[in-house]
Amino acid sequence: MKNEILLKQLAAFRHNTLSAVEGLTEEEADYIPEGFNNNIRWNLGHIFLDQYDWLYHKTREDNPAPIHYRELFGYGTKPENWQQTPPTLQELRHRLIEQVQVIEQQFGHRLDQELDEPTELGMSTFAEVLPRTFYHEGLHMGTIIAIRKAINLHKQTQMK
Repeated sequence: MKNEILLKQLAAFRHNTLSAVEGLTEEEADYIPEGFNNNIRWNLGHIFLDQYDWLYHKTREDNPAPIHYRELFGYGTKPENWQQTPPTLQELRHRLIEQVQVIEQQFGHRLDQELDEPTELGMSTFAEVLPRTFYHEGLHMGTIIAIRKAINLHKQTQMK
């Protein structure tokens, strides 16, 4: 029962994240407001990469995230340092939707399985790691909402 709830939360939180970027243009996804280091595209890619990194960190399984995503969306990266073209919003949306299905298939039946070793925060099962990824996604969701507000303010000042 607990695991079903975690998987429902995963799907619901991801739906909320994708709803927050509904109607966003590629140009808007790349806008970095004053006071921010990253844009919405980076935040979406970072959510995707971080969730896989936490789930695959203590296993000997292959992380399904594209290798070049680490250079684009890994911790400490930012768009001003990108050396390659980032994925489109459509690709990121697709990967974020697909990720929910992959996690359900790969981990849904083994959320209570012990990791090879506990994480630095003492989490020892996938069921303990998953809520940490929800928290992380929520933090970046807040940033996405803040950037969208900044985009709207920017548009309003451009119109004056």
